[in-house]
Amino acid sequence: MGNGQSKIGIGPEGRPGALIQFIVLAILAVVIFVYGFSPATIILTFLPASLLMLVSLGSLALMGDNFPLAPPGGNWNPTKSRVPAVVGMTAIFVAFTGLFLAFMHYVFPKWPISPLFLWWGAIAFWATLLYGINWNCWPFKGKMHPWATMGIGFAIVIVITSLVWTYLTNLAGTPLADSPFDHKGPLNVNWLTGFIVWAIAWFFIFNPVFITQGWPFTKWGHPGSALGQTVLSLILAYICWSGSLAMGVSPSFSFGAVASSLILWALVYSWHFQFWGITKLTGLSRAIAAFVIQCILAAIWIAICNVILRPFADSIAAAKLPADINILMIYLNLVPLATLLLVHNAFWLRWPLTLPNPPGTPPANQSV
Repeated sequence: MGNGQSKIGIGPEGRPGALIQFIVLAILAVVIFVYGFSPATIILTFLPASLLMLVSLGSLALMGDNFPLAPPGGNWNPTKSRVPAVVGMTAIFVAFTGLFLAFMHYVFPKWPISPLFLWWGAIAFWATLLYGINWNCWPFKGKMHPWATMGIGFAIVIVITSLVWTYLTNLAGTPLADSPFDHKGPLNVNWLTGFIVWAIAWFFIFNPVFITQGWPFTKWGHPGSALGQTVLSLILAYICWSGSLAMGVSPSFSFGAVASSLILWALVYSWHFQFWGITKLTGLSRAIAAFVIQCILAAIWIAICNVILRPFADSIAAAKLPADINILMIYLNLVPLATLLLVHNAFWLRWPLTLPNPPGTPPANQSV
């Protein structure tokens, strides 16, 4: 706001409104989407299917610019009610996800709901974020209709994912080893999934919108900066993932707790809280300060989650399901909580609370 325009929505504007939003949605995510369902439903159904939901969300929001009902690509403006955007974009999101899941389940490749969706979906989610955020749908964004860009981007994501899945993965050590789904490639799916989550964490840190706001590649132009961010993120992901395994850190703690919490807090601190407390800094100084704060918030969040999720994790252990508290944490971070935050801001425009600011506010070179 801040331009003489009357306030839209209830509650405080800016960061206080975002704090209210985060607290409410975090409580709902835990109460409804964790404790509201059985351990078997979450681990064996929700978690595998959720990756396709995240790909759908990324496609609509990142590649499709929230067309046709929410900004920046949709027709909403401050003179209109947000309710049509709330209803319409939610319906489109649910339909997209349902069709995507149904196609893969019933048409091709006809997989049962299983870890196959989790492993394949992790690759697809990584490709969606990489192409949709870091590469900003280069070279198509801004040159054609938003949904045309989304269609091309979605096709690129599916092709990349299918190539990686077919030629690079193997299912050794899993219940599906030596099955028709096992392509016997050079990379084990469990190792690759952990690496991918770490890669996403570093993508979120170095991309032009969140934590470092593109530093140190801001002068490289586009797509030069995207290439630099991609290469550095993959290198750091390999170091973090391989290094944590070499040190004997639990694999699920490394990617499930640490990497996913870094992803969540990159999103929350940069977009929702708009670099709270450090906006007088610019460039490198803001990037470093934001990264330090992100790490502190992630550590605090992991400690909180270990308390609030422990009873449910004990239920998972008692049921002898293939998961632990760290897998439950990545589920909470990326499925109900991150999805609710993204949908509520991007599609719902934070209705009925006051409007959110766009991602990347304030710019990296602007002190406020």
